Amino acid sequence: MLPIAFSAFGDNGDTVSARLKNTFKKPLVIAALLGFILVLCGSQMPTQFDSIFTLLGKGAGGLAIFTTGIVLKTRQITFNKTICSTILLKNLAFPLVVWGCMALFNSPTTLTRLVVVALAIPTATMPSTLAIRFNVHEAELASTQFWSTALSFITLTAFVLALS
Repeated sequence: MLPIAFSAFGDNGDTVSARLKNTFKKPLVIAALLGFILVLCGSQMPTQFDSIFTLLGKGAGGLAIFTTGIVLKTRQITFNKTICSTILLKNLAFPLVVWGCMALFNSPTTLTRLVVVALAIPTATMPSTLAIRFNVHEAELASTQFWSTALSFITLTAFVLALS
């Protein structure tokens, strides 16, 4: 997804191939692709790095919340049809469709619960971060993030109760 996002938000009137070439030079894209390839190859992280990455993993959630607070504080929160549609799709429709598909294919109950609840989690910070980075629909994405999180208290609770 990162190469597509960076390519789509490219500027300077470059061709699509030039934007893609520039995209694959970005450290964030290279790191994501390298990690993906290593996982596909069955590579395991050396045990010496466990404590370092455990510490980073524990701090990432708090940092994400802090960053979200800064983003939301610096952008005007609005509500319109686009934001409402996005939230309904993200918080309700997508988890419901996946739940239906998993029921149709008779997936294990535990797996269904985990997947549906994970999909019902509010919008992540990456879309807002990319919007700010590329100056594209910043307020709209920040608003979507805010309302998705605020309304997830209702939608996420409903999914957890319905799946229990």
